[in-house]
Amino acid sequence: MDVSVVIPAYDAYEFIGRTLESVEKQVFSGSYEIIVVDNGSTDGTAKVVRRNFPWITLLQELKPGANSARECGRRKATGEIIAFLDADTEVPRDWLERGLRHFRESDIVALTGPYLFYDGRIRDDVYAYLQRWLFFPLSKRVAEQSGMSLAFFANMFVRAGVLENDLHGLDTSIVFDGDDVDTATRLSWVGKVLYAQDMCVRTSARGFQKGLVRKVYRHYKAAREISRRLKKAHVRVPA
Repeated sequence: MDVSVVIPAYDAYEFIGRTLESVEKQVFSGSYEIIVVDNGSTDGTAKVVRRNFPWITLLQELKPGANSARECGRRKATGEIIAFLDADTEVPRDWLERGLRHFRESDIVALTGPYLFYDGRIRDDVYAYLQRWLFFPLSKRVAEQSGMSLAFFANMFVRAGVLENDLHGLDTSIVFDGDDVDTATRLSWVGKVLYAQDMCVRTSARGFQKGLVRKVYRHYKAAREISRRLKKAHVRVPA
């Protein structure tokens, strides 16, 4: 198997169908599998998958947290590359092909890419502006101060062997914010993590509906806490 697409899902009844349809429609020269891990949904998310996509692997993980669900899927995955995707994220038809091309052409351990919103009150042009002038400069500053790296689980490809042999899996103690920062930072100590502009996906703005500024603040507060924890645990931090 070339790629395993792992999708953690929690109360994603409204979105999971569109996400899976976009993954199914891939124009891809290789082989791939789709693994959905229901993380204790109460809205019928698992029923949607069973009813409309019976050929997709559906797992259950009751321990709260997206990383717990991702790790459950990772252990079941058979692909050489694992593509993590959120349950409310839609991908273009050449998403897998483009992702694998980067791995063939570059010496990387992981890659991530940008995302835009397809719903909600946050317009794409506003979000693109914030990405350029707020999120990325702030990310760079935090990374320089703490030795962190950033990637987004809504759109992340990782070599399965690196996850297993170097990272020894994902940190399932992280329940909410900071899981992507933790993983990306540890990956960057193993090898190169590529940010590819041509790997753009579209996702729901539901996570930002209660306040964009609050969401950004929580993310970077968690990032700094994770950085301090990693250093305290004597994990190697780049000079």
